[in-house]
Amino acid sequence: MNNDFKITVPITRDQREVMDKMTGAIRDNGIKAVSFRLFGSLLIFPFSEKNDVFLIMEREYKLTGNGRKSFADLRIEAETEANRKFTGKCSVTLAQIYEIYAKKHKITDEEKESLMRYECETVEKYVFPRAFGKKLLDTAESCGKKIILVAHTFYPRETVLRMAEKCGISGKMLVTNEIDSGENINGIIFDTVLKKGKASSAAHLHIGGDISADVETPIMKGAKALLLADTTASMIKSGRARSFVQSKQVYEYDTSAFLALHLAFGIYSAYIFDIPRNKTALSDFCGNPYILGFFVYGCCKKADISALNDTERAILDAMAANSDICRGESDFSELFQRHFGNILQSGEYNGFELPLKLLAEHGGSMDVGLLKNNMASELHKKWTEGITDAPTIPNLQRVHEKNKLEKFADRMFPPGTKVRNIADGILFNMKKKR
Repeated sequence: MNNDFKITVPITRDQREVMDKMTGAIRDNGIKAVSFRLFGSLLIFPFSEKNDVFLIMEREYKLTGNGRKSFADLRIEAETEANRKFTGKCSVTLAQIYEIYAKKHKITDEEKESLMRYECETVEKYVFPRAFGKKLLDTAESCGKKIILVAHTFYPRETVLRMAEKCGISGKMLVTNEIDSGENINGIIFDTVLKKGKASSAAHLHIGGDISADVETPIMKGAKALLLADTTASMIKSGRARSFVQSKQVYEYDTSAFLALHLAFGIYSAYIFDIPRNKTALSDFCGNPYILGFFVYGCCKKADISALNDTERAILDAMAANSDICRGESDFSELFQRHFGNILQSGEYNGFELPLKLLAEHGGSMDVGLLKNNMASELHKKWTEGITDAPTIPNLQRVHEKNKLEKFADRMFPPGTKVRNIADGILFNMKKKR
């Protein structure tokens, strides 16, 4: 368990207001039942990308794909197809996903069962409680409210219950892949929640991170609702770090080569953005030296820094001289070890130098100012004058789709061949006509 480790970053005034508002709403004497979206609000994973759990499965169980695609790619494709094919329940089931996987890739029933078991074991191993969500749940329990947990998931009930038990989470459990579907899935799910709560809609409070399902739908049903922002979404909005990294590794970021960096972002989002934070102007790291140290200096400690330039080395030295930054790095390193132990080798920390490059080449003025007192004035002035706008990538999904098409085209028609040149010419002319 990792919920016994507390990071040492101070809570801001805005965060305190969020905490007081949400706990106050729960304590309201008019509220008799409180429901929570289980995943994201109470249970989280130290991952930042959808395919991270499958990339870890590849590593821990030595799974392979079909030669052209990885297991992670094939598993995601099977889930996408299952969502299109199976519409009887509010969510598909893990069995339905692997039914499609097994048929498409011609594996035996025994192999299919093993893959399902591996996946359940993996999510159970890595899940941990969201500290702020657990505090809200404890508040509801201490006030004698009825607790309903809503698991929007394809995992079977027994897996969900084991994850909840591991994290000290209890309450009446609704699993969406057990609820019959209809035209308005969100409405059907929340109607079921209200029945479980056995309170009038006006006396029901729902908490979750999906605006449509967890805020709009409850309010339309006459209940009260609070948005508890997803930690990864909050991290992405806080600054340019992930977008910058993705812009530097457009075609490789979603592959196993960058799993370690995904996990670093996962740790960063799960702990720093546990209690929602507002975006800080002119900063990519909330204008906070501890947070800058947590992610930038924390990543530097695992990065290959043999090729740093003079500015980057000066920044590294300045970070090492700041006690708050060093506390952040120490907490990051401790948490990374606790969650991932020895699953990564020393040569697998690809891209861990990129947060430093963002700071060195494109740092926000507030972040740059945090290091002013620990750097020679001339060096700091030279650094400040050399800062430029950061390249970012607003929609990586489109790039990934383009990447898949390009890889397919490369396999079918290798670059430089006559057929490929003709095809590229046709596509170019089509784009010009748009």
